[in-house]
Amino acid sequence: MVERSQLAAGASGVAAGMLAPQVEAPFADTFFEVALIGRAEHGPLAERLFAEVGLDVEYRKTGILRVARTEAERADLQRQYRWQAARGLACEWVESAQLGEWEPLLAGVAGRLLAGGLWLADEGQVRSPRLVQALASAAVRNGARFIEGTWVTGFSMRGERVTGVSTPVGAFHAETVVLAAGVWSPDLARQIGLLVPVVSVKGQLLSLRGLGRTPRQVIWSGECYLVPRPDGEVVLGATEEEGNYDARPTLAGLNRLTEAALEVVPAVGGFVVEGTWAGLRPAAPDRHPIVGWAPGVEGLFLATAHYRNGVLLGPLTGRRVADHILHGAPLEELAPFGPERFGD
Repeated sequence: MVERSQLAAGASGVAAGMLAPQVEAPFADTFFEVALIGRAEHGPLAERLFAEVGLDVEYRKTGILRVARTEAERADLQRQYRWQAARGLACEWVESAQLGEWEPLLAGVAGRLLAGGLWLADEGQVRSPRLVQALASAAVRNGARFIEGTWVTGFSMRGERVTGVSTPVGAFHAETVVLAAGVWSPDLARQIGLLVPVVSVKGQLLSLRGLGRTPRQVIWSGECYLVPRPDGEVVLGATEEEGNYDARPTLAGLNRLTEAALEVVPAVGGFVVEGTWAGLRPAAPDRHPIVGWAPGVEGLFLATAHYRNGVLLGPLTGRRVADHILHGAPLEELAPFGPERFGD
């Protein structure tokens, strides 16, 4: 427990670690503004964590090169380019003939199979397991207590108020409980008559190594992305399988990813496969987070449904939620994403 709040349960995510609001929010709306603020949190956070616990979370502003495979995709990317340029964001249109110069792995494909690209210089990435490890180490140094390998099975109640959580090793009591259990949030909430409209969207990924040939930047097409890591690993992701709660890779899912990658970057056919994994993204109907007090239940705060943006928005969400619960600070830019938007 951290002071007066408790995390109700952990979540199983996909977590390729990309910080990509200009990709994930294709329109200039409220969520896009939140995503930009979330991205801006990561650089200073990485510096603070390295200074405090000595762990490099591998925050890098590597940029993302989005590629269009068809004229329809080209038109959509150009639409996004126009409004993002008007907004003053770092973006540049890359004609098909230039893609091979921009990214050598696309040489020979550009112009023949690709219709152009959009370069987003400010997009970045972190190594999400390192980020979690560094945050946990810093939290412990500041008094947090983690109970690992223990499922939360339910809530302790006093009338209409949540007073803690139940686990196989006993009950833990707190003035405020934060429900941040990912795809399992609805199951816990349902036990106290609370509807949390979240479903699982499974994502499968592969870990590759290019043996001397890796992308210069993240390459993102409509069906897959390639993320180069500082140590030479290349992450290929990720499938979208709504309603799937089985967090294990499947041959069919990995085959879809492989086919999509080979279509855009044939050179990855020579990459070595080092591993596979899968995770479960918690998604609300509108694919936006759910952050706010649980309606009709005292002492329970919801922070879930971050979908594909858990790493991007995690630090911002954590800071805003903690400041709100402990000090009464406003939720600021997260206020529009409360659970009340779904009605009864």
